[in-house]
Amino acid sequence: MATVKAKECFVTVNNLRLRYFDFGTEGKQPMLCLHGHAAQAHIWDEFGEAMSPYYHVYALDQRGHGGSQWATDGYQREQMVADLTALMDTLNLTKVVLVGHSMGGWSSLYYTPDHQDRVDKIILVDIAPEPSEAMIKMMATRPPTPMEFATFDEAATWARSMNPWISDERMHRDLNDRMRQMPNGKWTWKADPALFKAPLRDTSDKELIARYWRAMETITCPILLVRGLGSVLVSDEVIERMRKANPRFRAVDVADAGHVVSIDQPERFIAATSEFLGVPSQD
Repeated sequence: MATVKAKECFVTVNNLRLRYFDFGTEGKQPMLCLHGHAAQAHIWDEFGEAMSPYYHVYALDQRGHGGSQWATDGYQREQMVADLTALMDTLNLTKVVLVGHSMGGWSSLYYTPDHQDRVDKIILVDIAPEPSEAMIKMMATRPPTPMEFATFDEAATWARSMNPWISDERMHRDLNDRMRQMPNGKWTWKADPALFKAPLRDTSDKELIARYWRAMETITCPILLVRGLGSVLVSDEVIERMRKANPRFRAVDVADAGHVVSIDQPERFIAATSEFLGVPSQD
């Protein structure tokens, strides 16, 4: 896989300074990658590098995440999508491929129905209009994410307990991208602590869930869902409903991957998306 050095860039939209990575290539169709809740843009490093010969790839740190500014006015889906809209306007992105992991996928479904002329394809990564029953039960019993760790090794031990699929090297890199060391020597998350305190409305808000299903019915561009087989978030039943809702929808599974497919199995994720994106096989 070719190595491309992404350029770190910053843009101010909706009074927030947001960081994004520009993988190039100028003149190619734009592709905008959106990470999931409490993550950051580096989850797309391998994917962005692989796609950069064929697309002008951008990977955004959404408000309150990674190197972007924390927000004082909240993190509701409407605000995330307002940032997405403003960013696309500022960068003059049209006919974009949206690649959204988890909440980034929800933002893609929220945004596209009102901007059909600006979105050419959508890739949803382990996310659907509504969560599975198994995911709802797991969320109800899962302990809260620790907000600090005494050492980086302690954080790595916790991360490994949550994810048996990711390689040690990629897990440590992801933690370095998501965490920072405090003056007292302990480690904490770069993401705004407010993001950890309130559950995402998208999993339970009936109006939002209905909006995502309406999006599936009305979006006219092709949609690909990439599901990690180790994740319980997206059920077979929901995938079948998505197929019935939209004839342009298709789904593919990636083995030995959990929720964050792009870092659990980077090469398999690239292979799973290549045909849909019209690029040569990355095998």
